[in-house]
Amino acid sequence: MKAKDFIDNMFLTRDFSKHVDVFVKDEKLLIDLVKTATSNLPHPYPEYASWLITHIAKTQPQVLEKFQEDFIDCVMTSKNQSVLRNLVNTTQLLSLIEYKESEYLDKLITFIKDDSNKVALFVYALYKLIQFAHKYPEIKNEIEGILLLKPQEMKPSMRVAIIRYLKEVNKI
Repeated sequence: MKAKDFIDNMFLTRDFSKHVDVFVKDEKLLIDLVKTATSNLPHPYPEYASWLITHIAKTQPQVLEKFQEDFIDCVMTSKNQSVLRNLVNTTQLLSLIEYKESEYLDKLITFIKDDSNKVALFVYALYKLIQFAHKYPEIKNEIEGILLLKPQEMKPSMRVAIIRYLKEVNKI
């Protein structure tokens, strides 16, 4: 079975999260899932594949560590808000790596600056920036300056993310 076939059979059920083990146990299927998530295939393939990858990252992040460069490459080039949200969420569940570190940091900062992005992309980008702030405390002021420019009226999840960010980086 291919990841695309799995999505064809399952995407209407939205019951992917129960099938995480299928991908974790089958290396070839997992590789195909990553390729699908980071591809330019039409909807719903990259969206649903990346969504499933997020569920894998929540339960067994270690199996995705070796694909983190693929996720970062896709985030650097994709315009698909669903894929961006899912892959940034995945990377924030994984450890910080040096691959394209400065470019990825810049991209995450762009995500939190740009109010046209979806709320979840802002939230997950800010969560990943916590890891960067721990490694590079000098970026704290820049990020906090961006957060101060956010409108007072924002979605509750954005407020929660900002509070979490500030709480985490104040420990530095």
